[in-house]
Amino acid sequence: MRKMRFGIISFAHIHAWGYANVLKELENAELVAIYDDDRQRLLKAAERFGVKNVYDDYEKLLSRDDIDAVIITSENAKHVDQAISAAEHGKHMIVEKPIAVRLDDADKMVNVAKKHDVKFQTAFVMRYHDATLTVKKMLEEGNIGDILVITTTNHGKYPDLWFAEPELSGGGSMIDHTVHTADLMRWYTKDEVAEVYAIIGEKIRKELKAEDTGLISLKFRNGVVGSIDCSWSRHDTWPIWGDVWLGIIGTEGYIVIDAFRPNVELVVKGKPLVWQYFGSNADKNMILDFIRVVDEDLEPRASGWDGRQALEITLAAYKSANSGMVIKLPL
Repeated sequence: MRKMRFGIISFAHIHAWGYANVLKELENAELVAIYDDDRQRLLKAAERFGVKNVYDDYEKLLSRDDIDAVIITSENAKHVDQAISAAEHGKHMIVEKPIAVRLDDADKMVNVAKKHDVKFQTAFVMRYHDATLTVKKMLEEGNIGDILVITTTNHGKYPDLWFAEPELSGGGSMIDHTVHTADLMRWYTKDEVAEVYAIIGEKIRKELKAEDTGLISLKFRNGVVGSIDCSWSRHDTWPIWGDVWLGIIGTEGYIVIDAFRPNVELVVKGKPLVWQYFGSNADKNMILDFIRVVDEDLEPRASGWDGRQALEITLAAYKSANSGMVIKLPL
């Protein structure tokens, strides 16, 4: 069995560590090389995952002939240059969400991947979660009739690092947490958003440069109404990063998805709550499907275009929150 050989470009994003764990676990994947512009973080990752080939210049990593694909998990604003270079070197790629902080950059990424005939997958792991896949099948079978409303939440702890530095992240909790559920709504409705209205609440953490709470209302072209409650509202001692919850109201029924409920909770006197998850490993499912897509020359389930569309919804939300107006799409 031929192994797909991967490089990881930056461990700046917290998800990079999970993806690296998956690559070390899979029999049909190999983590060949890693890059990071933070020397201490680079050496820490190299030691943890037993990687000998380390780089502080991602062009050198991309120049290697023994790398088939890369996972780009740098700060959001850095994705565009790294993705363009990856495509020009003929490397297939998974790019962490949001794929960029500017819509024109996202367009450049989509176009250059197409030009160089490389697979460009957005790291929308929720499209690969067992629970959300089950719901997709139920909707396809018409179990609740036509979709009328989708209400969603994506709450989490403040991830710290660079996530509230707008020049690197593009914003705060809205750009961090809107894209996942906005993408699921597009996937479930098979439709595009026509209108966006958003408000930003008072900061929970006053010291941040960016927002940590937001509420977004969406209207799709076919009339479906959606909402996204996105925040960094979980306390620092919360045992997990947050939630992905959806309620889907149809003409014939109602579906509730609470994607991270399969768990065991342990409370010991004097210690914080321990939350042990035992459900689907969406990271693993996503990477396995990406390998299949490359091997069989297929279109990714979550494509670069899907990443672009979710970013547009998020940018429209910021425009709405700043203006107090309903924003019509496309921008």
